[in-house]
Parts: sequence; C-alpha cells; structure tokens
Amino acid sequence: MFMNQKKRLLGIDLCRGIAAYAVILVHSGDETWGVPVDPWADYFRLSFYFAVPFFLITSFYFIACKPNTGFSPNFWKSRLERLVIPYLIWSLIYLVLRLVFFWKANQSERLNQLTQDPLSLVFFGGTSFHLYFLPLLFVGSFLIFFIKYFLNQPFKTKQLIIFSILSIIVYELVIVPGDTIQASTDINPLIRLVLVYAVWVLKCLPYFLTAIILRCIFLIKGDSWLFSRKSSIVLVAIFFITTIMGRLVLPVTLRDLIVAHSLFLFGISVSQYIKGNKQIVANLGLCAFGIYLIHPILMNFAKLFFSLFGVIEQVTISSLLIISVTTFLLSWIVVALMLQHKWSAKYLFGV
Repeated sequence: MFMNQKKRLLGIDLCRGIAAYAVILVHSGDETWGVPVDPWADYFRLSFYFAVPFFLITSFYFIACKPNTGFSPNFWKSRLERLVIPYLIWSLIYLVLRLVFFWKANQSERLNQLTQDPLSLVFFGGTSFHLYFLPLLFVGSFLIFFIKYFLNQPFKTKQLIIFSILSIIVYELVIVPGDTIQASTDINPLIRLVLVYAVWVLKCLPYFLTAIILRCIFLIKGDSWLFSRKSSIVLVAIFFITTIMGRLVLPVTLRDLIVAHSLFLFGISVSQYIKGNKQIVANLGLCAFGIYLIHPILMNFAKLFFSLFGVIEQVTISSLLIISVTTFLLSWIVVALMLQHKWSAKYLFGV
C-alpha cells in the first residue's frame, strides 16, 4: 500500500506546488488593491480557494497513518519545529516590515490599528493575512489524541461518515460567528483566544474525520483501484467541476472537502505516472511551504515592477496570471536557495 511506502509520493509534491500557486493567485488582485476588478477575474480568483483545505487533509491523513505518534514527544517536537518556530519568526518579520512600511508611508492610523490587537498578532497570525494557517494546523493537531478512540472502537465507515456530516453542519453554523469573534477586540482576551481556537478545531474536525475514513477504506478495500488512468481522470474532473461550479450550489465546507480530497487522491493516483523531472517535482514539494510563507514579500516586488507597464491598473485574468506566475517562480527560486542554508531551512521553513 502507498501509505507504507518509504519513497516520496511525487504526485503529492506536485499538488503541494499547485496549492502553493493557488494561494498566490488568490492574493494577486482584489478590491483591496484600490483598482477596478473585472467580474470574470474575481470569479476566476475565487475558484482557487482550495489550498488550505488541501494542506489540511494532506496533513491529517499522514498523521492518521501513524495513530500512535500523538503520544510521542518527538511528534510534538516536530510540530514545534515545523509550525510554531517558523510562525513566530515570520510573524516578527512581517510585523517589522509592516511597521516600517506604515511609518515610511506616514499612515499613522494603520500603524495604530496594527498595535491595538496584540492577541491577534501573537496567536492568530495577525501580522500577515496568510500566517493564520500555521496556528490553525498546530491547534488542529491536538485532534490526534482522538484517533486511537475512533480506530479502536467498533465504528463502521458509515458511522464515521455520519460524524463527518455532523461536523460539517456544526462548522457551517459557527463559521460566521467565529470570524466575528476573531475580529472582535471587545471580548476578554483569554475567552477570545479559547473561542477562536475552538472554532479552528471545528474547522479541522471534518478533515480529521474524513482522513480516518480514507485510512479505513484503504485498509479494508486496498488502494489498487486508485492507481489507474481512469481514476486519475475521474478525480481531476471532480476537482475542476467542483472548483468551478461548486461555489454556486454547495455549502462552503462541503465544497472545500470535495475539492481537497479529489486533489489529494489525484496526487496519490498520478504519482506512478511521474517519470521525468522527478527532482524538480520533489523540490517543488519541498519548497511549497516556504513559497506559501514568503510570497507576500516577493509579490510586492512583482507589483512594483509590473506597475511600470500598467499591468495592475485593473484586476483582470491576465493580470492575475502575470502577477501570480512571476511571484510563484521568484518565491520558488528564493526558497530553493534559502533551503541550502541550514539555519534558514530549519528555522524559517521547518525543514
């Protein structure tokens, strides 16, 4: 079975790179840029909101394959090194950059706003819009303590599916209040911290449960059905159809789950077909986390450069592609170079 293989699943590495690019495209132009936004460009951009769901199911699935790791000090040491330390360092980096920018731009109001919510800066990734994912994944990791319960009890797959559906419904009910709590500074800080983290656990719960379901299916049914061209085609079709049309008819959480799982399973399915350029694909997977972390910095350089040619006078599909592809390639190159240095690899990217 693939989960017992020691070699890398190159398809997963490829999909990690795709997800990292998706994050960049989402951030490559919206109404906050202060320029007109073409409606088709906005729809196109919103179709790329699948990166965080993909990263969640990938992380929880591979955790579910090793249910005893949650009780190992090495697991939590790894979580600290791969998530907490990079989060703290990058939070400090983005905080300093924003302070300098607001000071240089004489934006005293923005400067005051930044320092008025220290709880968000420290615990919610408030120094940059994308850093929340690291504490989200760390908090969600505590669900691993329940894996043994689900695996040791005589649960059937149908029962786990029911639990998953219930978790989706619960999260859909709290998603809007949860966002309000995270943004509110009027609540007692400790209560606010607990409530936000509780909402984050609820966000992770459907991915945690479906990861266990996948593991049970592979243990019972095997995984040979997954390694065929037909499976790859079906999975990528589900991914594209749900990505493009799902937001029109499906609840947010259900759509995200379908997109994330189809991309994850596609990554596994297509791994055996990646014959050439293995080193490039493996490097992409290795750099994906770093690309995610560093891309806002390099995107600002891309915006500055392309503003000279009028590319960002309006957000269009072409401008989204130009900014995102340039930022992605720059980020990949910079991260690949930084990974060659032991300190930056360990502390900035958790490698």
